[in-house]
Amino acid sequence: MSRKQKPLTEISISLVLLLASLIFVLPIVFCVFTSFKESIEIIKDVTFIPHNWSLVNYDYVFIRGTKYLKYYLNTIIITVSSVTVTLVLSSLAGYSFAKLPFKGSNWLLGAILFVLAFPLAAILIPIYIMEYNIGFINTYIGIILPNLLIILPFSIFIMRGIFIEMSQELEDSAEIDGCSVPQTWWHIMLPLAQNALIIVLVSGFYNVWGEYTISKTLATKDSIMPISVALTLLKSEDWNYGVLAAAITLSIIPPITIFAIFQNKLVEGMVAGAIKG
Repeated sequence: MSRKQKPLTEISISLVLLLASLIFVLPIVFCVFTSFKESIEIIKDVTFIPHNWSLVNYDYVFIRGTKYLKYYLNTIIITVSSVTVTLVLSSLAGYSFAKLPFKGSNWLLGAILFVLAFPLAAILIPIYIMEYNIGFINTYIGIILPNLLIILPFSIFIMRGIFIEMSQELEDSAEIDGCSVPQTWWHIMLPLAQNALIIVLVSGFYNVWGEYTISKTLATKDSIMPISVALTLLKSEDWNYGVLAAAITLSIIPPITIFAIFQNKLVEGMVAGAIKG
């Protein structure tokens, strides 16, 4: 490829990526702008940018619509609990599979990863029957456990991959210094696996925060319902586009914030994994 063709190719790729980004971003931006419009402007004067910026929709969500805040609180509890447990279990399991192999460990890892081959619809009915029998329907733990089933296998695979690439000399040095296995994992290995932990955190947060199918099946009461399910039900209760747009806008702030905070570390982890791979 000549030098002249190469810049043209790069420009073409950039334009295609920019166009694809706009297709995904514009509906989100339109939703955010709609949340600042009053109902009359939304219905009668369809515009992209509000003529008169108003916080009346957010006022409804925070002050009059107390149920919205309950939905957000439910989502935060479910997401934070699921991600925290995933970080702990995946780092422990990943370290065990990578550095403490035992008889049948590869078979066990294969069985754990085999869960990823099942579509969610295939295991949802058995999950519902089991949780109904033990009384976990409409409980936080009843939603957290299936979410762990979905995100934990991939997280273990990620953590095992990063631990297996670490030099054995680190463990040997720690053992000589008198460190036990838990101390080696906590003080030496875990800090070095920071980028992988961030990948697990971000991917787990995204998967759980916006998860719909599990929550729709296992959470039928408002007291336990997350915002992802509640938004689909609020249309019949509060047929107000502005309020719905405000609720949706508030629901996308946490994922965007998490990505913005860990963006650099997330990219570093992905690049490091690609280079090692």
